[in-house]
Amino acid sequence: MYKLKYLFVFILIALFGFLLSCSDIYDDLPIAPQNGQHPDGWSIKSSADFHGSYIYSKKLWNLSACITCHGKDYNGGISGVSCYKCHLASPEDCRLCHGNGINTIYPPKALNGDTSVLSRGVGTHDTHINPNYSKSTGCITCHRTPASFEDSIHIGTHPDGIAEVIFDSTAVITTGGIKPNPVWNRNNLNCDGSYCHGNFVNGNYRLLSPPINPIWSSPSSVNCGSCHGNPQTNNPLPAGTHPQGYTINNCYFCHGSVINSQGIIINKNLHLNGIINWN
Repeated sequence: MYKLKYLFVFILIALFGFLLSCSDIYDDLPIAPQNGQHPDGWSIKSSADFHGSYIYSKKLWNLSACITCHGKDYNGGISGVSCYKCHLASPEDCRLCHGNGINTIYPPKALNGDTSVLSRGVGTHDTHINPNYSKSTGCITCHRTPASFEDSIHIGTHPDGIAEVIFDSTAVITTGGIKPNPVWNRNNLNCDGSYCHGNFVNGNYRLLSPPINPIWSSPSSVNCGSCHGNPQTNNPLPAGTHPQGYTINNCYFCHGSVINSQGIIINKNLHLNGIINWN
């Protein structure tokens, strides 16, 4: 009887030690999600519980919470539910958060889903990427390009949902000793002092007072004459340095490699390139 009692005590002690040691080693095991982990409207765009709206409102751009259950490759992970059940591309695809979801990585749409040019997150992105008067400025002109999705300049440790504007490339081209130092005003929605909007030799940014600063949410705030010439008449002829009386239809006399007799830019690579291209 006593032997059985001691044996029982020994088994309890051994079992307790075994469980304790398991807890010490595996106390960081992920907890498998249960059915109904997300609200019913999690995958319904029109729902207040749609996951895209949740991610935007909570600024959870790094998707670490999603990866915990659905796996680094989003193919299911411990949840067993693949994100590709709904997403045609990776949830980290640029086009998913900003872009049209098909072939562009720039707005429209904005992070909050806006598509109107009046929205700060949309503005004239398309006008800058697909301009009528010059080659594409490219994202690098106003934003640093991240090396990866998790790059700190893209998501960061404490993401705020704001795309920082750091000018480079076309915006800071130096001409005639003039080195632009453009500044973005997020409240007024304009950039001040960029090369591409008149801050160059004989440019209107330096000749007019006050200078013309284009409005980000208004494509019509920039036209021929805004950067050099007469913004009131849309005549791009710079005053004081060109024969007066000429119009946009006469620019080709000296700049025929850039513009034709109809006043149409025929070589966008030769406009806003920091060089005055003569015939």
